Amino acid sequence: MNMKNLQYVLAVCQEGNITAAAHTQHVSQPALSQAIKQEEQNLGTSIFQRGSTPLQLTPAGKRYVETGRQIMMLEQNLKNELSDLNGESTGILRFGISAQEGMYLLPRVLPRFFQMYPQVKLCVEERGSALLEEMLLDGTVDIVLARYERKREPLEYRLFAKNKLVLLCAQDTALARKYPSGSSISLRDAQGEAFVLLEKEHHIGQFVREQFVQYGMKVKVLAEVNSFDTAKRIALSSGAVTLSPYPLFSTDPDLERQGNVYFLKNMKSSHHSYLCWRKNMYQTRYMRDWIALLEEGAQQ
Repeated sequence: MNMKNLQYVLAVCQEGNITAAAHTQHVSQPALSQAIKQEEQNLGTSIFQRGSTPLQLTPAGKRYVETGRQIMMLEQNLKNELSDLNGESTGILRFGISAQEGMYLLPRVLPRFFQMYPQVKLCVEERGSALLEEMLLDGTVDIVLARYERKREPLEYRLFAKNKLVLLCAQDTALARKYPSGSSISLRDAQGEAFVLLEKEHHIGQFVREQFVQYGMKVKVLAEVNSFDTAKRIALSSGAVTLSPYPLFSTDPDLERQGNVYFLKNMKSSHHSYLCWRKNMYQTRYMRDWIALLEEGAQQ
């Protein structure tokens, strides 16, 4: 197994096509295609099902990727453990977080972390929860803080914060004129309003769309965005509504005063925030301290 070729295969799995994968790996598309063909020749079998969009792994490809991830983890675990045994305080910490949570949490913990570990390079990936989970499985990141409803077997989850969804709407909406802020309403009560939603790459974006189907709602989608903060600003300035975790956070403390907040009846969302990492991953001392700082920062 060629580790560079494995990296290319994992990039294709993450991106869904060779063109995008080549861009992320900073190689030409023909070079990446040739590397994958070479690996398939070495294995004597196909890794990808040609003609599928996005590209799908063959049964043999799935075993190849699974084994490759295990080898990569063993190699990284050895490096991390030797670093700890040698008393080193250097390395790279690859951390994934949603932009919304990173906006508030990172400024609280970064100064102290860099004071403790000035020689550790922190690489932060701000992405949606679904993509961060895939990056964790691929070994692109070491630790992730994101919201999840379903847990996946190869990953370990530590509860970080319990969340519930509330509906935020502009004060010039029919909903705001009908119900006082702070009321408990059904999602169906917002049937006639325009919605600002998170993109589907976010687990909560997927969950909200599932709720529309469950309630038999056909809603007008005003915009699809990648952060709760953007969703709230658009909704409040455009006479629309959006769903957001409670308690509400914003870079502008006065933002929520411009709208009404409603608690949703029978909204059973378990999209709590979790710290996640791959099972059996060896955590260096700076990784363990990073996790501790994040948990302390959430209490501030």
